[in-house]
Amino acid sequence: MINQLSKRMLNYYDENVVEFACQTVSIDMHDLYELFINQLPQRDTQSILDVGCGSGRDASYFAKQGYEVTAIDASAGLIQWAQKYHMSSRISWVHLDFSSIENQTWENKFTGIWACASLLHVPFLELSFIIKSLLYTLTDKGVMYLSFKCGEGERVDNERFFCDMNESRWTTIVAKIPQVIEYKIWLSADKRSSIENNWFNITIKKTD
Repeated sequence: MINQLSKRMLNYYDENVVEFACQTVSIDMHDLYELFINQLPQRDTQSILDVGCGSGRDASYFAKQGYEVTAIDASAGLIQWAQKYHMSSRISWVHLDFSSIENQTWENKFTGIWACASLLHVPFLELSFIIKSLLYTLTDKGVMYLSFKCGEGERVDNERFFCDMNESRWTTIVAKIPQVIEYKIWLSADKRSSIENNWFNITIKKTD
């Protein structure tokens, strides 16, 4: 179910599709791509779920590397823009909100999940549920990457809800996840030189 705050946030993205996409589509993420790809399990077939694909920047990169990609976003406008901008038979574009992931027939489907600056729009009390649903779609030894703005609370900025993250808050979430996981956390600077945000990064490996 999408509440009023979520509706306003989706309206923000749908009304600012071109501006948002153009601001993000060319950001250089190669160091994070390499870190993520190097941790994927060795399989004949590799399939990646891009959660909150936005401009399609990351889905397009993974597809060009030969991966099969399922790219989802709750904004219909962004899905349409990305699909037109990135022409690839390796990408399946799906208009889907995060709470509906559990209803998909994706059990053990993906060797990798890429959730770059997307789950930061999920309320803190709902994050463990969404992450549990995502882990359900990972293969054994599959890897998930997540990133949040570094902080210790929740806030609304320009019609968008943000759940910030730090080590203490992340530990609380992990305690609610039933799956056995290994994880690493680290901080990084914003890829945009004009932005002074610090980012809280996480990689999760599913171990059972």
